[in-house]
Amino acid sequence: MAFLQRQKLAQAEQALHQQATAMQAMLDAIPFPILIKDTTSTYRALNTACDRRLGIATAQAIGQTSLGLDTHRWLPLADGTPVMQRLHQLGLDALRDDKVQRCELDYLSADGQQRTGLFLESPTHAANGALTGTAGVLLDITEYRQIELQARATEQSLRDITRRIPVVVFAVRRGNDRLQRLAFIAGNLHALFGLETSDLVETGDVLRDWPFHDRVHAEDAPALRRQLQHARRHMRTSTLDFRAYGADGLRWIHLVMGARRLPDHGVEWIGYFIDTTSINAHNEALVAARDAAERASKAKADFLATMSHEIRTPMNGVIGMLELLGRTPLDSEQHELVHAVEDSAGVLMQVLNDVLDFSKLEAGNLRLDDAPFDLRTLVDNVVGMMTGSMHKKGLQIDVGADAALAGKLLGDSVRIRQILLNLLNNASKFTERGGVAVSLRVVGDDGHFQRLRLSVTDTGIGIAADKQANLFTPFSQAESWTTRRYGGTGLGLAICRHLVQLMDGSIELSSRLGEGTKVVIELRLPIAQRDIEQATEFAGRHAIVRLKAIDTANALAAHLTALGFTVEQIPPEQPMRRGIAANVLFIDPDDSQSAGLIAAQAILVDTQAGSPSGHLDDERIWLNANPLKWQAVVRVCLQALRPLSAATHDRLPATAIDAVANIAAPAPKTGRILVAEDHPISQSLIRRQLDLLGWSCDVVADGRAAYDALCAGEYAMLMTDCHMPLMNGYELAKAWRLHESEGRRHTRLPIIAMTANALDGEIERCREAGMDDHLSKPVQLRQLEEKILSWMPRATTDPATAPNHDDVFAEPGMQEMRAEMLRMLVQTGDTDLRKLEQAVADGDSRQATQALHRLLGALQLFTADRVIADGRAWLERLSSDDAAQALREMPAYLKNLRNVLVRLAQETTAS
Repeated sequence: MAFLQRQKLAQAEQALHQQATAMQAMLDAIPFPILIKDTTSTYRALNTACDRRLGIATAQAIGQTSLGLDTHRWLPLADGTPVMQRLHQLGLDALRDDKVQRCELDYLSADGQQRTGLFLESPTHAANGALTGTAGVLLDITEYRQIELQARATEQSLRDITRRIPVVVFAVRRGNDRLQRLAFIAGNLHALFGLETSDLVETGDVLRDWPFHDRVHAEDAPALRRQLQHARRHMRTSTLDFRAYGADGLRWIHLVMGARRLPDHGVEWIGYFIDTTSINAHNEALVAARDAAERASKAKADFLATMSHEIRTPMNGVIGMLELLGRTPLDSEQHELVHAVEDSAGVLMQVLNDVLDFSKLEAGNLRLDDAPFDLRTLVDNVVGMMTGSMHKKGLQIDVGADAALAGKLLGDSVRIRQILLNLLNNASKFTERGGVAVSLRVVGDDGHFQRLRLSVTDTGIGIAADKQANLFTPFSQAESWTTRRYGGTGLGLAICRHLVQLMDGSIELSSRLGEGTKVVIELRLPIAQRDIEQATEFAGRHAIVRLKAIDTANALAAHLTALGFTVEQIPPEQPMRRGIAANVLFIDPDDSQSAGLIAAQAILVDTQAGSPSGHLDDERIWLNANPLKWQAVVRVCLQALRPLSAATHDRLPATAIDAVANIAAPAPKTGRILVAEDHPISQSLIRRQLDLLGWSCDVVADGRAAYDALCAGEYAMLMTDCHMPLMNGYELAKAWRLHESEGRRHTRLPIIAMTANALDGEIERCREAGMDDHLSKPVQLRQLEEKILSWMPRATTDPATAPNHDDVFAEPGMQEMRAEMLRMLVQTGDTDLRKLEQAVADGDSRQATQALHRLLGALQLFTADRVIADGRAWLERLSSDDAAQALREMPAYLKNLRNVLVRLAQETTAS
């Protein structure tokens, strides 16, 4: 029995040892230290990690208490308490409270590095629930602690930064409990909103937002609430500017906020508030400055529009009357004086036009008016305008155009004409000998657009390299002496540059002192019509060009190729091959042999200034190549290809190109012109100008009378001023177009506006009203004739029935003409002044403006009295919000007007 008992005891001990061994093996497999104690705080088991991590050997520790155990790797706690004492107390607390206890401590790892650990000690129980001791475990939290320290450092840095700048950074989270919690906030919350962080939280970190909303300006609160609601529904970044009451008063706040989903399906909103009060104040100052600049710009544009009208109205009388005076019987000295005054008036008008154009460009009031146009013809016309003055100086004029140039392009031909005229005027002005060349080349063609290179080259005085950079600067010329010697405003190139930039083009200038200047413009214009509307006579025809001047030969060949000819260039020194044939042969005037070697119509190309183009007799046709005009080439080719008798009979005029267009010209017309003009002096001027040109006319004083006259009679054209009483020119044009559209007229009446206002979209306004064209005051004879003929061509007048102009210009000189005009002013001025006085008495600012405008326009021709400048100021006040007060203050000014009229009446009596 005893043996069996001993055997069972041995088996039990062996099983117990195996269990202990297995338990120790499992403890040793755990990579962090584990310490097991009984209820007396005596160590009963440790794993090998205790030795590796803490230097505590199992044999050393078993049977000892916490206080009896010593290790060199434990580091003292922050409060100086020995580690073992703290661990001993931790075990006692776990047994007493029967719950897990924890403590953070620092120790040295096996490699000598300081580590941070979290020591957890938990009570252990027997199967019956009785306490059996405690089990402790040391977890290495070094990396977590480092991350935490870094996060705290980052947070502290963020707090330090936000304290120094006017910004608040925040993070708000919403979890599954649907409560919003303030996860983070940093910055000067007090400065922006007058709040502290504690004002925004309730228990714990639950957000309390009503103090924040109380600080928001009442006008901005709804928008802010909508923005926050939108941010809660959408995961996008949103921004808002609003006002809030901070520590120092009302502030402008800029909010930026975004949202993101959290792993636990919650939402976090992260954003910042930044104080933008100073930025908003700066922006408001900029807006105020911009508004002031826009008002100043509008005032400038209005002033220039008024000055344009007020200056052009008297200039209309001055230049027009000078032109008429020049056609009266004058002796040679009087003719010289008249021409001198005309030149000065022309220079004054050019200066005025340059200043007004530049002002329109600066104010942004100049707009391009694109329409199909023939660039070859435009170059012809502009060069033709400058030919006379250039030939007087003995200059050679060369013109060339690329054969590939499209028949019609789309663009603002008026502005392109202005650019070219400006460049030619400069070239002519600064060139004393040699010549000027105009070249037109196609440098790109994509089927829809052509890129053109237009160049003007002269052999003039040239420009020093260091002076060229300022040439495109307004009111700047290369040298001060050029202004004194050659005149000008220094605006020409500046205007050209602005216009070219409006067309998305480029302009470049190259020059050498004493050798000349070249200006190159590149434009990209849409192709309106590629083919040239050529006459059928040119199809399949062959031309031979046999000229000494290579440049002239090349330019002529390009024109002929564009017309559809096949062209062969044979220099005069090269003999013509046997059997050669052609339809036309271009030769030099001194070539007496070539014409007899080929059966072709010879055309003599002459480079002498002023020589004509066309038939000079029944045998020879001449072509002037100084300059070589497209229209002249067309005309002589038509003459050469027609039977001789027919060519002689037709005698095409110098400006005719209708035949090349192969379009029937409008049927010749005759008829009366109706003129609507309210000012008596302008009435007299236009009546005499039309009479001189051979047109009969009726003149009425307002738009209503003009409309009645159109309804009662047949007129071939209407010419109307834009500003008239009863019905102005715009209203007249609209009313008549409505009359035509209602079927009461079968033909469209040409309506030409006569305007002195060159600004503020006047031309566009005229066209919108239904007018066909415009004449800018002052109206000159040539301008008037060209405009009438462009809309109303007529047959040649029989000399026997042509009007007699002797009675019209019977006055011997300008003084008598002025006296007549002055008497007319005295007669009408008193009536105008009474109307003005009545309008002032009635408080009618519109009628007062109209009457004063009419009176000032006439007075400017005869006096420079202060009353004129004062009148312009009154006109401005009458057109402003101050009109009522201006009417009350005007009686004193009316007395001054009355005195001026009395003085002028006395002058007529004395004369």
